Amino acid sequence: MNAAAPASVLASAKAAVLDPNTIDVFGRIGFYFPDKAAAYGKLMAVDGQRTPIMVSAQPDGAEFPWRLHVGLHRTMGARIEEFGIHALIVEGTPAELKQLEASENLHRRTPPPIERAKLTAALAQAAQERIAREHGGLSQQELAIRARWDRVKHGEEDAEAALTAEADNTCDTMSHVYGWQESVAAALEITPRTIQRDLRLSRLLIEPFPELAEPLSQHPVVGENASQLKKVAEIEDEAARRRVIEALIADPDAKAEDAMIAVGIGLRNAPDATPVAHQKFVNQIVGGWDRLNTAQRREFLPTIPRMLSDGMKRELRDMLNEELGE
Repeated sequence: MNAAAPASVLASAKAAVLDPNTIDVFGRIGFYFPDKAAAYGKLMAVDGQRTPIMVSAQPDGAEFPWRLHVGLHRTMGARIEEFGIHALIVEGTPAELKQLEASENLHRRTPPPIERAKLTAALAQAAQERIAREHGGLSQQELAIRARWDRVKHGEEDAEAALTAEADNTCDTMSHVYGWQESVAAALEITPRTIQRDLRLSRLLIEPFPELAEPLSQHPVVGENASQLKKVAEIEDEAARRRVIEALIADPDAKAEDAMIAVGIGLRNAPDATPVAHQKFVNQIVGGWDRLNTAQRREFLPTIPRMLSDGMKRELRDMLNEELGE
């Protein structure tokens, strides 16, 4: 790198843990949604804060010692849950700090699939709780959702049907709370289509296996690949799903298909024959052999008999005799 990086307000930033009630959050760019803040608060209470907010110091005598520039919903979530918030204290001109606020709304970090699924589920739950507060008690809709997923767990209902029904119910809830205005949907980064995608991961990967969800999200191959995670979520049997997740966590290079083969279950939309548990290693041997040219294969031939037991040598001899017609 020859060119110098442009000056940044982060150059002199200092990290600190602040009381969220000491931060001025008013008059910022962008929308505020109380349920989104509640969802972030719940997630941070369980998983810890992953991304710092950004603040600048206010002049002496100001009502609040800090001014917020990035992280409104995380700050308000910390207020709700009553814990300190990790912050970067930045310095800059008013124009630079205003640009920092604008860039947050234009270039939000897209959460990886499992983190996003957690947020969507927490957001839906927050909206449900708001309706329950308004109308009193636990909603019949939430009771129906619990009963439906209990039936899925016991094989009495199809998971896809349950997902469709819950996604529809959740959209109805969001419509009741937010009215599904386009500006709201954009700010929440949530649509009817993404609700069903996120609920699949939440209901089938995160909630049944809370101790495995975080390691799975960090898997180098599968953790941030939505299509790979979907393949795991589509495994109908919960115990088999757990085995596949555990196999993935044990093998950072594996894909979903590899883990499914390793634990001895068939692939969705695969041929009728169920692959054996060691098929992954057979495929590796065949693949390696295919990469050798004829001279390299001849060089390797003397090694093969030494790899076989006496019984296997006789079986190979008989197969070769039959193949060669001798």
